[in-house]
Amino acid sequence: MKAISLHSYKGGTGKTSIAANLAAIYARLGHKVCLLDYDFRAPSLSVLFKPNPRFWLNDYLNGRCGVEEALVDVGRGLGLKGAIFAGFADPSTKAIRDMMTKDRAWEMGALHRTLSAKRVVQKALGADYLIFDTSPGIHYSSVNALASSDAIALVMKGDDFDMEGTKEMVQGIYDVLGRKAGIIMNKIPMGLLGEGEEAFAKGIEDALGIPVLGVIHCYCELMAIGGRSIYAIERPDHPFSRALEELSKRIAEM
Repeated sequence: MKAISLHSYKGGTGKTSIAANLAAIYARLGHKVCLLDYDFRAPSLSVLFKPNPRFWLNDYLNGRCGVEEALVDVGRGLGLKGAIFAGFADPSTKAIRDMMTKDRAWEMGALHRTLSAKRVVQKALGADYLIFDTSPGIHYSSVNALASSDAIALVMKGDDFDMEGTKEMVQGIYDVLGRKAGIIMNKIPMGLLGEGEEAFAKGIEDALGIPVLGVIHCYCELMAIGGRSIYAIERPDHPFSRALEELSKRIAEM
């Protein structure tokens, strides 16, 4: 099993949409995928899948249930060869506030439970891929997910603020964790590419010191739906879906 974290320095990069679409692409190929919403400060996967889980991932990390009890089969009815099981962060204000007040001792316990969940997903569920949709920036849940992953796909938009923050994050966290990491440039306007996509990616790699896995252009229709659709399933011929198919291969090889 390959564990992958989708991470970013700041919000609004399209990280959650990419995580969900990557899960769908792997499942369409016949793989069993587990997708976990580890963005406890701004849960988003529940907006896309509209689940009615018996338990949230918050319950699992608080020791109220096993991780398998917090998973929902969201791939059923999507026409996939494989399967997607998803665990959701509780989007209620009370739950978000509760997760923001956890102390360091609880955070250490949460890391152990995250590593335990990874073992269960691999051995009991038989998953081929485990995908974490993490919180932006450096929060305990993000670091726990990154530490539990084999590879990190860092999603960024490429503005100056994003560049500077991402550079600090790569040097301060990724280098320490020692995980394989690559960059997904997302929502990139054609005018920002300058001398071309290849030269643009080379400039990013030189600035941050890690490879660019792919460049996804900005599409107005995707901005309009706000991540409430899985394009890889509904519009597999769309350039966004095709770009993610190529990315899925590169991420699988990391």
